Amino acid sequence: MPESIVRDESAFEFFREQLVKAMEHQRIATSAFTEHYLVNLLAAFMKGEAMPAREPGFDEVPLALLYMRALQATRWERARRLRAMGDTALFVSGFFADSLSGKEGDLRYYATLGGRAYARLSHDHEQASPIGPGVFSELAGRFREFADVLSEVSELSRLAHPATVIKLYERWVQTGSRRAAALLAAKGIAPVAPGEGQIH
Repeated sequence: MPESIVRDESAFEFFREQLVKAMEHQRIATSAFTEHYLVNLLAAFMKGEAMPAREPGFDEVPLALLYMRALQATRWERARRLRAMGDTALFVSGFFADSLSGKEGDLRYYATLGGRAYARLSHDHEQASPIGPGVFSELAGRFREFADVLSEVSELSRLAHPATVIKLYERWVQTGSRRAAALLAAKGIAPVAPGEGQIH
């Protein structure tokens, strides 16, 4: 009997395997708590469970609006909103980074607001959180690294098209991503920031 095309495994197991591969490839280590959080994040988004509801007049809820509303909410509602915002920013800037290039909500915007959401969540709630020690503070401090990991998971799982050379360069210019620079170098391109190497 031929091997089944569809693998019989849960979304959690699939994404854990992809995440571990991406982290090993990028030589990134983290705590078991943070790794578990990232795997759950991927599985939830793939099932459509974690996306914030749309606002009237918006295709998607602007992160700045989510952040403002979170800060005005009660303590526990603020925690829920900050987590949804940080998770959305991390997932979109990792899985769909190419779709953000050249738009108002570019990668820096997502990284800045997502990092702020996790940092505030860490400051306000991490001691009482059942998620694990230091997860939100680590997500805040290493947001771009983890976005790079999710970007590789996206490519490994073939749920997004591989980045073109131009998109990779744009990502590197916007974020300084070590992974984008390494991928460019693998294609024989040494990334140079705009304005570098110009003769004055």
